[in-house]
Amino acid sequence: SLNTKVFERSRTSQDYPPKLNTKVIQRRRMKFFKFWFPVLLYFVIIFYVSSLPHLRVSFKGLPVDKLFHLLEYSVAGFLLARAFHNTQEGLSKRTIVWRVVLFCFFYGLTDEFHQAFVAGRSASWGDWLMDTLGGLLGGFNYQSSHRIKKFSIDGMH
Repeated sequence: SLNTKVFERSRTSQDYPPKLNTKVIQRRRMKFFKFWFPVLLYFVIIFYVSSLPHLRVSFKGLPVDKLFHLLEYSVAGFLLARAFHNTQEGLSKRTIVWRVVLFCFFYGLTDEFHQAFVAGRSASWGDWLMDTLGGLLGGFNYQSSHRIKKFSIDGMH
């Protein structure tokens, strides 16, 4: 079914098809840009950092790269949840969180695959797991900071 807000109803059959309501379309484009551009930019930054050769992160000799993956993807998860919530009407908290987790799962997989071809870098199942968990954490963090439809573990059939 067509969204009646997007189309203006024509009064005569000569005006078929209906004319697009440009103000509504303009608002939707701006809304899409406002919420999805930060997501795109953030994932471009992740790709860039993943492309840096011989990047090692440690603190006092301890490898803390898993923590960085968790934090990096928790920000990504937060941005994704924000974008899904604000641009796709009617999504439940559960649906938003699942979309965020799946997106971070697959992007993390491609990120680790990409790193396998970067000098001095390697793919890691542990990093991939932290990417996915970070997305989950970020999605839940967004949900807890915003009122969206009630989330219930019982409803996860």
